[in-house]
Amino acid sequence: MPSIERPDTLKEVALQYLRDAVCNADAQFRDGQWESIEQAVKGNRVLVVQRTGWGKTMVYTISTKLRRERGAGPSLMISPLVALMRNQKHAASTLGLNAQRMTGDNFDEWREIHKKLIKGEVDLLMVTPERLANDRFITNTLPLIADGLGMLIIDEAHCISDWGHDFRPDYQRIRRVQEMIPQGAAIVATTATANNRVVEDVRGQLGDGIQVTRGSLVRRSLQLHNFKIPEAGTRLAWMAWAIADHLPGSGIIYVLTRRDADLVAHWLQSRKIKAFAYHGDSGEREELENRLMNNDIKVLVATIALGMGFDKPDLSFIIHYQRPGSVVHYYQQVGRAGRGITDAYGFLLWGEEDERIADYFLDNAFPSQAEIDEVLGVLEETDGGLTLKEIMFRVNLKKSRIEKVLKLASLESPAPVIYEAGKAGAWYATGDVYGFQVPAERIKRLKEIREHEKNQMREYMNHDGCLMAFLQRALDDETAQDCGRCRNCTNRTEKSFLPKPEIIQEAEKFIRKRPIVIFPKRKWPISELSDHPIHETQQILPEFRASVGFSLCRAFDDNLGDEILMQRRRRSQYSEAVVDAFCEALKSRIQQEGIVCVTYVPPRNRRRHVPILASALASNLGLQLIDAATRVKTGRSQGDFKNPVQRSRNIADVFVIDAPCKSPTFLIDDIVVSGWTMATMAALLRYDGCPKVIPAVLVTRSLSE
Repeated sequence: MPSIERPDTLKEVALQYLRDAVCNADAQFRDGQWESIEQAVKGNRVLVVQRTGWGKTMVYTISTKLRRERGAGPSLMISPLVALMRNQKHAASTLGLNAQRMTGDNFDEWREIHKKLIKGEVDLLMVTPERLANDRFITNTLPLIADGLGMLIIDEAHCISDWGHDFRPDYQRIRRVQEMIPQGAAIVATTATANNRVVEDVRGQLGDGIQVTRGSLVRRSLQLHNFKIPEAGTRLAWMAWAIADHLPGSGIIYVLTRRDADLVAHWLQSRKIKAFAYHGDSGEREELENRLMNNDIKVLVATIALGMGFDKPDLSFIIHYQRPGSVVHYYQQVGRAGRGITDAYGFLLWGEEDERIADYFLDNAFPSQAEIDEVLGVLEETDGGLTLKEIMFRVNLKKSRIEKVLKLASLESPAPVIYEAGKAGAWYATGDVYGFQVPAERIKRLKEIREHEKNQMREYMNHDGCLMAFLQRALDDETAQDCGRCRNCTNRTEKSFLPKPEIIQEAEKFIRKRPIVIFPKRKWPISELSDHPIHETQQILPEFRASVGFSLCRAFDDNLGDEILMQRRRRSQYSEAVVDAFCEALKSRIQQEGIVCVTYVPPRNRRRHVPILASALASNLGLQLIDAATRVKTGRSQGDFKNPVQRSRNIADVFVIDAPCKSPTFLIDDIVVSGWTMATMAALLRYDGCPKVIPAVLVTRSLSE
C-alpha cells in the first residue's frame, strides 16, 4: 500500500468527505472520530465505543474511501441486520463507494456481485455473521477479491462477546476471516454498548493489539421517562393519548413479542393513528422502513427486528411497551431517537407481564445436555446428512431448540457437526458427537450475567435519580453525571400522566373484543404425511384449504380465557355464559360466509364437551349439526409435540369422514394449539365435498413453532 500523506493533509481530505456525506459544509469531526479514522487508514486495529448517533458509520466508510484511493483492497463488513445494512449502503453511496450486500433475501444478485468482485468494482462487501458459517463463501467468494481485503469491519461488535452468544453466535467465526486478511489490513470494530466486560471479550477475539477509542455515552437530546403501568389497557390508552396529543414527529414503539406488535399497531390504527407492526412476519419490512424515513408513518410498532443501527435523524420518540431484558438492549433501542434534533423522548413503560417474558427468554437461551445428545444422536445414527426438517421428524423438540443445538455444536473446534449448503442444505456428524458436552460452566456464567442484567433493568425502572446517568454507569461510562433533562432530574415524578378513564375503558374493550384470527395453513411441513390424497403434494391445494377462522379469546389474556380453561380442566360442559359469548361471535359470520352447517373435531377421549358445545351452537344459531368425522386412532395430545413436523404427523391419519358436509360449515373445537388439527380436518372435509370450512374455537393457546 502506498505511503500515506502527512496527517494534516489526510485529515483535511477526510473532513471534506465527512461534510459531503452529511451535506453540511461546516461539519467537524466529533471527539475521537478523526483519531479512529487515522488508525484505520494506517492499517491498525481499533475498537470504537461511542454513543448511539455519534457517527461510527463515518469512521469505517471514510476509512474505506481513503484506503481504496491509496490502493488497498475492498472492505468486508460483518453486520447483524439487513435493515442496518440498508442504512450503511446508503451512507457509503454518499461517498461514492460501491457497497454490495450478500444476504439471504438477494440471492439472485450474488452472481453479478461475484463478477464485480473479480473486476475490483466493489468497495464495501456487507454480509451477516451467518455467512461466515458457509464454507462456499469462505472458499469461493472471499478469494475473488484479487488484492485481498483492505479492511475488516465488525459492526455492533458487542455481539462478539459471550453476551451476544445466543443472539448471533456466528460472530464467533470472525477468526476464520482474520486468518485470511493480508498483512497491513485494518480492523475496525464499532459498538455503542460495550461495558468493560464486553470490551475484554472483544479484545480476546480480535487481539490484544487493538486500540480502544471510548467516549461519553450521554445523549443530551433525550428526555427519559419511566412509568409503571401494569395493566395492558392503560398502557394502550396512554400511548394513544400521548402520540395523538403530545408527541410531534414520528417514532418507534418497542415490544417484546410479535403478538404484542400486532395488538399495539391495531389499537393505534383504531384510534386513527398511522401505525404498523414490524417484526419477522410483517412482510414488506423495507417498505415500512422507507415509509417511516419519509414520515409517511407516525409510528412503527417493532420487535428487536428493528433495532441496531436504524438511523432516522429526526426520530422524535421511542416508547417501550414492556421493559427490555437488559440495559444494553434499552440503550440501543432508545438511542434510535434524537440523533439529529435537540429534543426527543424515551418512555419506558412497565407491564405486569414483563417478568414472565424475561424469564421465558432466560430459560430458553441455551440447550440442555439432553437436547444436545438427542439431536446429535440422530445425526450420528444416520448414513449421510439430515435436513433441518428431517431432524424435526426424528426429534420432538422445537425448531428453535434444534437450531440452537446445531449452532452451539458447529462453533466448537473441532466441530462435531457441519452444515453443507445445497439445494436443501443438510447437517452431518463429523465424528465423536457423543463426546460433545454442553459448556456448563460457561452457560452458568452467562445465565448469571443475564439475571444480573434483568435485575439491573428492574433497578432502573425504580431509580429515583438521574436516568441517563444510571444508563451510563451501567455501561461503565466514567463520565456519568446528572443530565438535568429526565423525569427525575426535572422533578416531574408526581405529575399525573394517565389518560382519561373513557380511553382506558375503550382500550380494555379493544383487548377483549379484538379479532383473533386463525390463518389457514398453506403447506404441510413435510410431504407424504399419509396415503390420503390431501397429502399427495406438500402444498395444501387451494381446494383443500380452510378459510380464515377465528378464536373467541386467547389463553391467559383475560377472565373469559381463564374461565374456559378452568371449565375444560374440570371436564365439565361449557357454561351458558361461554356458549352465549361464542354464539354472539359467530352470528356475524353466518350470513357473511353463507354458513349452513356446524361440525366439530372428534374428541381424543370420551369427553363430550366439544360435541355438546357444537350441538348448543347449532341449536342456538339455527344451523344443521353434522357428526361428520370419527377418530380412528386415539393419538397423543398435540400439546405433547414441540414442532410442526411432529404435530402434523401426529394428526395426519387420525380422522375419517363418515357424513360429508355439502354446504359451508363451521368447524368447532374448544382449543387450538398449533392449527394442524384444524388444517387436517378442513382438508378432509373439503376433499369430501365441503365448499368452505371456517375454523372456530373458544381459545387460542399458541405454541411457537
